[in-house]
Amino acid sequence: MRFAVLLFSLFLAGCALSKPDPTASTGQAKTARPTNPAAVGRGQKGGSRPEVTLDEAVLGTVVSVNPALRFLVMDFPVRKLPVLEQRLNVYRNGQKVGEVKVTGPGRDTTIAGDIMVGEVRVGDEVRED
Repeated sequence: MRFAVLLFSLFLAGCALSKPDPTASTGQAKTARPTNPAAVGRGQKGGSRPEVTLDEAVLGTVVSVNPALRFLVMDFPVRKLPVLEQRLNVYRNGQKVGEVKVTGPGRDTTIAGDIMVGEVRVGDEVRED
């Protein structure tokens, strides 16, 4: 019994004497940095962190087309809607197939536009370049 108490007290003393790393934030482990220059990613410096930039490009899809009257309805994500009179390009399978001008009216995430050039189909991608 005395041996168990002695062992337990040594264990507690060892935990009490270890000091936390002041550079590490609470609850998070330190991240290992590569010491080999070849292990650093392309375009990054040895001690730098990668930059994160938000993609703010206008990107939507065609949900309705009236080829006789040359207008369409486009749907965009909530994060970025086009402005009125903005010209956007239409792509199908990665190939540019047309150009549209945003004319409105808009409702929630959908907005109407005029087909300026080309042929547009439902499901085509609309984006600014």
